[in-house]
Amino acid sequence: MDLKNILDYQKVDGELFNLENELASDPNKLKCVSLNQTAKESQIRSNQLEEQAGIILREMSELNKNIEISRKNGEQLLGVNLEKLSKEDLDEKLSVKDKVSQNLALLDKRLTKLAENINNVLGEFNKTIKKYNVAKEEYQKFKASYDKKVDEIQPKMDDLKKQLAILEKKVETKLMQAYLSKRKDKIFPVFVKLDGNTCGRCRMELSASAINKLKEEKILQCEHCRRIIYFD
Repeated sequence: MDLKNILDYQKVDGELFNLENELASDPNKLKCVSLNQTAKESQIRSNQLEEQAGIILREMSELNKNIEISRKNGEQLLGVNLEKLSKEDLDEKLSVKDKVSQNLALLDKRLTKLAENINNVLGEFNKTIKKYNVAKEEYQKFKASYDKKVDEIQPKMDDLKKQLAILEKKVETKLMQAYLSKRKDKIFPVFVKLDGNTCGRCRMELSASAINKLKEEKILQCEHCRRIIYFD
């Protein structure tokens, strides 16, 4: 089994791997991800607050209607000539008047509480919108910096991919498939050399039977790190 071509491929791929990691771990990109999440959460929260405000306003509208009805009832009672009423009717009217007054007091108290709630909701809504706008503005700034870095690195990555396409044609199909499968799982380097009697990457010691098999077949998957150990 000729491993030279796959090792040449891995050498070039290592450069690509490093550039990919450089972009993936770029502080500007990480900041963009964080700011984008903040903007999404702020948008969701602002929608929730807007819906909550609508519910409170509808409740306030219904309360105002009830208050108006109660006040009219109270005004009608006050318009009655109490001197012409019997004691029983007077007591009944006064009892109703007290209930109307109590109901008005409760409605006014509830309305005041709703007014406080709507003010709190609107206050949080304004803060959330401000947070959203700041996040979007900051996102654009960091994205511009990240895009600039991508523009610098992308040509190098494209050139390496062209080299890999050429080298791939020289690699045995079986080896290439094994390599690409590991690479897809973010395992790199894929092929590591046997170092004494241990894996050249994770340092796990191989058994005597495993080493004999490796020397016979030239490659063996490490049971610990899943890389492919090769014997030269």
